[in-house]
Amino acid sequence: MLQKLAGRLKWKQVGNGIRVEIPARTDWWIVPFAIFLSVSGGTDWYYTPDAVARDAVSSRVWIVVIAFILIACFFVCWLIWGLTGKTIVLLDQTELKIQRRVLGIEWDERRLATNDAYSLRYTPPTEIWAFRTDTDPNTSKLMIQSSGKAYSFARGITEREACALIDRMMEVHSFPRDRALDQVGITR
Repeated sequence: MLQKLAGRLKWKQVGNGIRVEIPARTDWWIVPFAIFLSVSGGTDWYYTPDAVARDAVSSRVWIVVIAFILIACFFVCWLIWGLTGKTIVLLDQTELKIQRRVLGIEWDERRLATNDAYSLRYTPPTEIWAFRTDTDPNTSKLMIQSSGKAYSFARGITEREACALIDRMMEVHSFPRDRALDQVGITR
C-alpha cells in the first residue's frame, strides 16, 4: 500500500528500493477547458452536418473545421494528462526507472543505471514574465545526469515535495554530486 511522502507524492518500499508516484499537477484551468471543449465540440457537431448537406461548404470552412479538430485534440490530450497523468519513479541499487503514465497506460519510460547517475537536483520554477515576482509552478522539476545527458522528471513538483523525494532516493543510493554544477550555484 502506498504511503504519503509529501504533498501529492506517494511511495512504498519495494524490495531493496522504492516506488514513488507523482501525479500530474492539476490546476484551475482544467474546468474551463472541459466546459469549452464540450460546448464548442457540441456546436461544431451540430452545425457542420447541416452545412455539408447544403453543399455550401467552401475550402475555408474545411480549414476552420480541421483546425478546430486539431486544437480540440490537443486540449483533450492536455486535459487527460492533467486528470490522469502520473510519473512513476522506481529506484533500487542497480537501476533508476522513470515512467510516465496516462490513463494507467505507460507512455514513456527511461532506464538509467544508478552507478552512472549523478547530480540529482531540484530546479525551481521560473518567472512567468519579466519584471514580475510570481513564478510558474509547472516549470519546476527534478534533474539527474547520466552518461553525459541530463534527464528531467517530476514537472510541477514543489520544493517541499522535491526535498522529501531526494532524501528518500538518497537513502536507497547515494548519488554523487557534479562539482561543476555546484560551482555555478545549482543545488539539489
